[in-house]
Amino acid sequence: MFREISYLLTILFYLNSIHLVYGTQNEDDFNDVRSEFQVTGDGFHREMRMSSSFLPSFLQGCSALTKWTIPSGIYVDPYQLQASVMNKTVRFSSHVNIEQMAHHAEPLTLHSLPSLKCSNSCSFSQSIPFHVRYHLPSNNNEYATVSLSSPTTYFSCDCPSVDVMDVKKCLWQSLPEHVQIQEVLVPIGDLSHSPLVTIATIAISFIGIACVAWTSAIK
Repeated sequence: MFREISYLLTILFYLNSIHLVYGTQNEDDFNDVRSEFQVTGDGFHREMRMSSSFLPSFLQGCSALTKWTIPSGIYVDPYQLQASVMNKTVRFSSHVNIEQMAHHAEPLTLHSLPSLKCSNSCSFSQSIPFHVRYHLPSNNNEYATVSLSSPTTYFSCDCPSVDVMDVKKCLWQSLPEHVQIQEVLVPIGDLSHSPLVTIATIAISFIGIACVAWTSAIK
């Protein structure tokens, strides 16, 4: 009986040690979480930026992971990221078709590994360039609205040097923070202009064909 109690106490002590080593925390452990989500730029080529600072500082040596939800109204160009320093720190949940219009595209998920910096507190910032997809024209609206939400932030202390391709091998815990929404207005075509555009397109096409035929006849 004494051996069984000693064995049980040993196991409990071991589990408690793992609990401390891996830094299992709850929301009460995080004080003064400050996050800012912004969308910058104009037109069809913009950038979304996430910055966050928080306590505690004992996350030094840990890794951070952000999970971005990319709505169908925009896309992040994987070829653009391949040519940047973010090449090895991002991963898409599926293939990105940069030619699709918004009504044909599907939302997808992007995982990224920002650099976590810790001293008295921990912080990171990351910018993701994105592009607005073309939307269907409308009779009633001049703009379509695309809603972007701030990413979910996770941290892991058992994989301090994790690769973006191996994030599933680590134990991640979410950082308690409020979701922030940014809306992007996308200019769209006016269907009431369709007859005029159709007539002008046909007329220009016939003029072009006539010019090519006349030039060929002269030669």
